[in-house]
Amino acid sequence: MDFSDIRLNNPRLFLDGICRKNIPFSELIGELQTGTAVTSPFIEGIVGGPIQPGNASFSGTPPIGAGGAYPRPWRSFSQNTQNAAYGSQIGPYARIVKLPDTDNILFPNTCLNNQKPKQCGGGSPGTGIFGRLGIGDGQYLGFRSQDWYNQSEGFYDTNYYNGEFGVDWLTWKKWWDSASKKTLTVRWIGEVYGDPLVDVEVAYATPDVGDATYYPGFNLSAFANSTADLLTIMVGIAAIARWI
Repeated sequence: MDFSDIRLNNPRLFLDGICRKNIPFSELIGELQTGTAVTSPFIEGIVGGPIQPGNASFSGTPPIGAGGAYPRPWRSFSQNTQNAAYGSQIGPYARIVKLPDTDNILFPNTCLNNQKPKQCGGGSPGTGIFGRLGIGDGQYLGFRSQDWYNQSEGFYDTNYYNGEFGVDWLTWKKWWDSASKKTLTVRWIGEVYGDPLVDVEVAYATPDVGDATYYPGFNLSAFANSTADLLTIMVGIAAIARWI
């Protein structure tokens, strides 16, 4: 289906359709790319992936940048590299939960199910437009869409790495759903005319795995035996987990 007419003539309805998954996320113009999921564990390990979850948390003004101190789910090497390419455009994981309230030509007072504008743009788990915080206009932080939440993990997914390496990682969706979040008002940069203000939820604390210093580590019993070189095993595991 061609959604271009809706995008041009009723932007608010178009964006609300994205939030509710009635219009594919791919119909957005200008969204940040995600990078690809793991396609080969062997190659992934050689290049330094997957990257373990980041347990850092923050309070106050969110840090920005691909290497900032904020919580992150586990990522493939490709996803991590793609994020790094965006520099200060990217930062903490977020989703839009409220579209602008303005009632004008750009954002007509029209939402699915005849809901009021303040109720549109997400709210229930898994809906809304997902993306990242980053540099904004100097007064407000910026939001840029990146559909990392709905991206398929592929065959070599969370369950694969938990089973093969004895880690205790959450799926990307469970990571977000269980994260501690706060709501901020930011600019939606570059995708919508006028860079309107939107309310976004931002993950600010590590989900479900204890405090910021907790990490369950690998189950060495799956590797070690009487003839194994434990140092070699540890170096290999560290390379996979990006500890070195």
